[in-house]
Amino acid sequence: MLQDLEPCASQSLSELISLVHNRLKPSKLMESTDNSSAGENEETNKRKEDSCSTSDDPVANLILTLHPLRIHSVFLAMANHFPRTLEALVLHALTPVGSEILTRKFEEMDQLISGDDQNQFYQIFYGVFDDQSAAMDVLLNGKELFARQAFENVLGQYLGNNPDGPKQQTK
Repeated sequence: MLQDLEPCASQSLSELISLVHNRLKPSKLMESTDNSSAGENEETNKRKEDSCSTSDDPVANLILTLHPLRIHSVFLAMANHFPRTLEALVLHALTPVGSEILTRKFEEMDQLISGDDQNQFYQIFYGVFDDQSAAMDVLLNGKELFARQAFENVLGQYLGNNPDGPKQQTK
C-alpha cells in the first residue's frame, strides 16, 4: 500500500511520522495507552493548553495543508504500516488546535467518501488503539480545550477579561 501512495501523500506521511518521532521522546512512544488518558504529565498538558496557533504547531500545520482525501490515504497507510506512530500522534502529539483541525478534516472527508468507505476507514483508524475510547476522549478533550482557549482569547481581546487572573470590579 505504501507503493500505491501518490508522491505528495508519501511525502506527507514521511513528514508526519518524522514530526511525531521528533516531538516525542522514544520512551513515550512505547508507553501503554492506559496511562495516556488519565496520566499525561504536566509538561504535555501545559504544551497542549498553550498551543492555539498552527504557526507553532508543525503537526497541526501539516494536517491543515492536506486535502481530506489525502488525509484518508495517509492515515490508512499509517494505520497499516505504522500503527504505534499513529497511536502516538493522536494520544501524545496532537495539541488542541491539532485535534480541532484533524476532526474538521475528518468531517470534510466524510462528505467526500461513501458511508461504507467511512465505516471501513474509522474501523481501521480506531483499530490501532488498544483503547479506542481513549483515542476518542483525547480528540474530544483537545477540541474542548481549543474551544475554551478560543473563548478565553475572545474575552481577553475584546472584553479585557482574563478568566485566570483577578476579577475586575465594576462600578
